Amino acid sequence: MKSILMVDDSTTNLKSAAEVLQPFYHLSMAKSGRQALNFLKKNRPDLILLDIMMPEMDGYETMEQIKLNPRTANIPIIFLTADTEHESEMKGLKMGALDFITKPFEAEVMLSRIEKVLQMEDMRRNILGSGKKDLLTDLWNAEYMEAEVDSRIRYGQSPAALVMVDIDGFTALTQEQGMSNANGVILRFADALKRLALTDSILGRSGEDEFLIYIPQDLSEAELMSWCEEICGQVMKEANIARSGGDPLTASVAAVFIPRHGRDYDTLYRKLQMAMYHVKLSGKNRVHFFRE
Repeated sequence: MKSILMVDDSTTNLKSAAEVLQPFYHLSMAKSGRQALNFLKKNRPDLILLDIMMPEMDGYETMEQIKLNPRTANIPIIFLTADTEHESEMKGLKMGALDFITKPFEAEVMLSRIEKVLQMEDMRRNILGSGKKDLLTDLWNAEYMEAEVDSRIRYGQSPAALVMVDIDGFTALTQEQGMSNANGVILRFADALKRLALTDSILGRSGEDEFLIYIPQDLSEAELMSWCEEICGQVMKEANIARSGGDPLTASVAAVFIPRHGRDYDTLYRKLQMAMYHVKLSGKNRVHFFRE
């Protein structure tokens, strides 16, 4: 079920819209622009219904803040308005709104316009995603990971972590058992990684047997260590099912914390490589956090 955030200072309007939308969508509500921005710090709805006329922060100001944040900039927005003046519509469209719904709401019109915008957004994502995904695993490719993570870091988002996972012995496996079995290992690894990923994580394949995970959460070292060890255990257990005999494969894991270890992708990736080098020298199959 698609999710919608509705932002309107009128309780009557929120209740009216809920009667129409809740049978078809997961609906969250905010009564001010500030509440909406706080909600978006931890949630990413498929669509935002945004009232123009609100006290303190109106719909235009709220939309401007949403568009400034790379994490929320691409969420489609439909303005809600009782103002039918052409100038208001033009201003909203120039700012990036995809449509308008006039109050009081007409159920069929509201549902039709929402469905149209969501269909357009699905098409946009499919077109954009086709050139940014790793063809084997359907994870993000290295170029996308670099651009997306760097954008989020530079924007100044809350603390996060960047994790690198490297499958030990993968080159030898490819030579001994062929590319077909090796690809099977990668596929099972990627599928297990998707299931175990923490909320809102960005997953990418940055090399033949190298994966990156951006975790936008303020985790302690103990919390991140626990999750990384789970990766070494459960994910590799799944990946090894695709082998045709031989010793079980293991994983080496390196991690850095943001902003502690850097505020740009190049710095963080270089420190990840240094931490990974330490793991490989220490016997592989373990987790290491970068230390200055």
